[in-house]
Amino acid sequence: MTTAAALPIDVRLQRRRRALAAALSVSAATTLVTGLAHSLAGGAAPDALLLAAAAVVTLLVLTPVVGARGSGRGAGARRVAAVALAQLVQHSLYSLPSTGSHAGGHVHDAGAAMQTAGIVHEHASMPLAHVLAGAVTLVLLRLAPRAVAALLAAVSPRLAAAVLSWTAPHARRRASVTAVRPARRRALDVLHGALGTRGPPLAVV
Repeated sequence: MTTAAALPIDVRLQRRRRALAAALSVSAATTLVTGLAHSLAGGAAPDALLLAAAAVVTLLVLTPVVGARGSGRGAGARRVAAVALAQLVQHSLYSLPSTGSHAGGHVHDAGAAMQTAGIVHEHASMPLAHVLAGAVTLVLLRLAPRAVAALLAAVSPRLAAAVLSWTAPHARRRASVTAVRPARRRALDVLHGALGTRGPPLAVV
């Protein structure tokens, strides 16, 4: 079995680029799906800053398991653990607007807000929403590397062929003014010479 260290550098770099592209796509899709599921389950809708933070954390968590070639129980357990951790982190981040909006109030108000948020998040639909989002993430982890590899394999030859076949448009050549003027002058000189030799004969004294 060929190890990763025995492969050429360009092949290893290509695999890393594909894995990174797959990780980016999976993290972005997982963040959107989890945020939507969290909102539909009764949680507060996350803002752009929380979505960005969740995407970065999800990328860090899922990158080690994206494109993992192991198909045994160990690889599957690592994927499930990474997805569960990503869902837990995203749930914690998306819960911040409900608890942080009363941070500047009194202690009693903050405690009431935290209690209300806990009741909302302990609703039966919230765990189910995150389980469904995690299942979608697991499917994406299996399909994204192959999809990205197929897309890059289909686009790269076409892009290379388009670049190689592209030629810069030829500039139109303008007639040189300095080349036209001497030709006109020569024609006028010939015409003047022909006209100068004609006329009545000179009178003989």
